[in-house]
Amino acid sequence: MQINFEQLRAIMKSSGIPVYRDDAPTTATYPYIVYEYVNETHRRASNRVIKSMPLYQISIITNGTEKDYEPLKQVFNDNEVEYSMFTGIPYDENDDTVIQYITNVRCVN
Repeated sequence: MQINFEQLRAIMKSSGIPVYRDDAPTTATYPYIVYEYVNETHRRASNRVIKSMPLYQISIITNGTEKDYEPLKQVFNDNEVEYSMFTGIPYDENDDTVIQYITNVRCVN
C-alpha cells in the first residue's frame, strides 16, 4: 500500500515504540525509532512530475535483540506498508554497545 509521510509517522507511533526524527535525545530509553529522509524519486509523464516519492530510513536503536523491532514490523504488516529487509548494525552510543536495525520505506506525496 502506498502511504504518505504523515501516515508513516502515525503507523510508526502506533507500534508503541518512541519515535524521533534524525536524532533521539540522550535521555531516550531503548528501544526507540529514529527516522531520516534519504532521497526522493519522481514519477513523470510528458516531462512533468506527477508523483514525488520520498524515501525514509527507519532505525530501531536497541541494546536488546531483533525481537525489539517486531512491534514495528507487525504494524507495518497490519497496515500493508512495503518496507525493505531489516539489517542489523552494531555500534557505540553514549558508551553503550547497541544495535541499529535499519529498514527503508518509500512514501508518496
